[in-house]
Amino acid sequence: MLDSQEFARVLHMKLERLDLFIAHGWVMPIVRDGRPMFRDVDIARAALIVDLTDEMGVNDEGVDVVLDLLDKYYGLRVAFATLMDALDNSHGMSSLNDVRKLATSGRGGSRSVS
Repeated sequence: MLDSQEFARVLHMKLERLDLFIAHGWVMPIVRDGRPMFRDVDIARAALIVDLTDEMGVNDEGVDVVLDLLDKYYGLRVAFATLMDALDNSHGMSSLNDVRKLATSGRGGSRSVS
């Protein structure tokens, strides 16, 4: 984990910009002994934000949208992995084809596939 000074140095940014990222809720450091500490995920998010704003010209509202969509995407990946594990454990499935079979069978509810 990195403190604010190290974080800003790694990303070649001023502390004021880091403070702005925190104020927007774009990065959320863990506070240890009263000091903000940053994880690898914070560094990756901040690097993405820098690319979006500096390289692509995305404004603050656009950054909010991108990060919200990214967070939802990762949340869905976790939910899907959890679902796959649950299906595998309860039905002995080991492939996506097994999930498709369940989805189109009577056990998974009726659904027409076009």
